[in-house]
Amino acid sequence: MAEPSISDSQRRRLRRQQLMRKLRNKYRAVLINESTYEERFSFRLSRMNVILLAVVLFIINALFVAAVIVYTPLKQYIPGYSNQQVKLNAYRATLTADSLEQAMAIRDAYISNLRKVLSGDLPADSITLAVPTVKAPAAADLEPSVADSLMRVKIRSEEAYSVHATGPPNTLDHLGLSGLLFFPPLRGVVTSTFNASEGHYGIDIVTKADEAVKACLDGTVIMASWTSDAGYVIMVQHNLDLVSLYKHNAVLLKKTGDKVKAGEAIAIVGNSGELTTGPHLHFELWSGGKAVDPQTYIGFK
Repeated sequence: MAEPSISDSQRRRLRRQQLMRKLRNKYRAVLINESTYEERFSFRLSRMNVILLAVVLFIINALFVAAVIVYTPLKQYIPGYSNQQVKLNAYRATLTADSLEQAMAIRDAYISNLRKVLSGDLPADSITLAVPTVKAPAAADLEPSVADSLMRVKIRSEEAYSVHATGPPNTLDHLGLSGLLFFPPLRGVVTSTFNASEGHYGIDIVTKADEAVKACLDGTVIMASWTSDAGYVIMVQHNLDLVSLYKHNAVLLKKTGDKVKAGEAIAIVGNSGELTTGPHLHFELWSGGKAVDPQTYIGFK
């Protein structure tokens, strides 16, 4: 009697069924005492369970290794990972290079402008390019406008009771400096007096360190900076074309553009700059572009 023929698909199905049956077959692992043959421990397992357990252990191990690499400093020893210190140094180098690039651009622009000034190759000023007026202005063109007339009336009304002197600006008597109430910028001993013939346009006042330097009058700070010979310098513009100058300070308390009141602290006595031999204040008073002796109008003791 002939055996029934089996197709290829049926053979493959039978093989799969046999494989699954082998994977699911249960086995018992037993631990026996060699001397007494006493069963101490046993457990059941299958090939499928062993494969699943191996896969789970592999995944857990992979996750542990990944966590160690990502969250611990050990990753810097693995090829391909960069060091955090290297990244920080690279970032700082980038900032430094950017700052140097800006400084070089400023320097190149300064050198280019200086070269043009020295060679006389300067662009024409806009005033020289202005088209001259061909038609002479008529009398009607010179009459003030309504807005100008209103402004003139407003200014006259505001200055009608002005307490400021109106004499010539370069004449000290007409400026009325002797009538102003100056606030001493510093109390101390005057060690060097005013001597314009020798180029000493102010006085030197010595006092104890860390004393506050005060503004002699109300005004506006027009300079607050550092110079190599005078150190920290602050200059204040006052009314009546008066300017006061304070040199060799340790700290400046105001900046350019600040409004100050008479007696308000603007700096701290110091010893900054090359032309100094100890903590003191070099104080100058200028009127109408001319240096005057501060001791004539201010008492410093």
